[in-house]
Amino acid sequence: MADDSLIETTSHQSKRVGCAQGLYGSACQHQLVIIMSMSFVFVDGLNNGSCISLLGNNRLTVRVYKMPIVGDTRVFLLTSGYIIAQRHRADFKSGDDIVGCNVIVVY
Repeated sequence: MADDSLIETTSHQSKRVGCAQGLYGSACQHQLVIIMSMSFVFVDGLNNGSCISLLGNNRLTVRVYKMPIVGDTRVFLLTSGYIIAQRHRADFKSGDDIVGCNVIVVY
């Protein structure tokens, strides 16, 4: 389970604009792959109360990966798109993972 801050940049001091909530689990017996179902819930600005949801595989050995947007609410209702995610820092000991996401939404 995850309930992490959604911030504007990859800096720890960046402004919080929402949260990333969802779940993930192991998806492969032979590689470091997780399957993710995640919602980005916005709590600030014009998108306050809106969310986009994604579903996809995340190969932990790949630095940049894409996942489709499969659901949305409020401002993003009936949109489509995808997310390009890039891992900036990962600390498997503490569980901290800083991932930058470029979100492409068509509506």
